[in-house]
Amino acid sequence: MTATERSAVLAMLNSAHVTQPTRRALLERLDARYEREFFNEAEFERLRALAVRLVPHDPAEMDLTGTVDHRLIVGVSDGWRYADALPDGEAYRELLAALPDGFEALDGDAQAAAIHGVQSSYPHAFEDLLAELTEAFMAHPLTQYRFGYAGFADAPEWPHVGPNELEPREVAYGPK
Repeated sequence: MTATERSAVLAMLNSAHVTQPTRRALLERLDARYEREFFNEAEFERLRALAVRLVPHDPAEMDLTGTVDHRLIVGVSDGWRYADALPDGEAYRELLAALPDGFEALDGDAQAAAIHGVQSSYPHAFEDLLAELTEAFMAHPLTQYRFGYAGFADAPEWPHVGPNELEPREVAYGPK
């Protein structure tokens, strides 16, 4: 994340346009880094490589792998799973074990083929992991900033509600 991006995100999050509960949650996400606790080191590195392939991001900017690991160690879930599915942690471990040795170092085509294989063999775990990574990516304030999303500015007073009408606090993206 560039200094300019960080400044812009912080300026919006610390503005009067964002309520305190939203500010607290997004500031926590902005710099969240978790120690590996659930997965062993090899599983964690394999998960990181898989996460970067599934949801392209810079792990130095967003700790999506740590977010998954942290959720599993604290035991939080979205409250449902398929009746025939293993608990998330066990399912993710099986999925990671099914990837070829050295997955992290494979070229893009070989990684894509390996991912296709585990997606077919472990559809529920793959779907759950992809959804979890995508959710963490989209919930990160840097992603929201880069997409031009200002919906987290949840304090009242949005007078412009028509198509293509930007508030002064919103960033205009694309050609002008």
